[in-house]
Amino acid sequence: MEEKCVDKRVKEETEAILANYRQEKDLLITILNDVQEKFGYIPKPAQMVISEYLSIPMAEIYGVITFYSRFTLAPKGKYNISICLGTACYVKGSQKLLDRAKERLKIEPRSSYTRWQIFD
Repeated sequence: MEEKCVDKRVKEETEAILANYRQEKDLLITILNDVQEKFGYIPKPAQMVISEYLSIPMAEIYGVITFYSRFTLAPKGKYNISICLGTACYVKGSQKLLDRAKERLKIEPRSSYTRWQIFD
């Protein structure tokens, strides 16, 4: 299969990031952090390069990315809005805040975590 130009660029830029690190599995989170800062998320081609470089299975890398809320597998919007709907927040009126935000911004939450992503 022919490699997409974007995938090639992601791989090259990920390799440049990896050049700053030893091939030690303990550095995975630090590397993932640098990759996310570079791209705004952790693209699959970058995960593949990291997997090969550190000799870590893709499943393990995916597990780390999905375990830590700081990491994301998809690009985020320019503005991210989060509204807590936990019991304590709900009791203090967070549902009213959510309803007002939906009305004013004319958007719906992206997930059950009540986060929006606004793209320009």
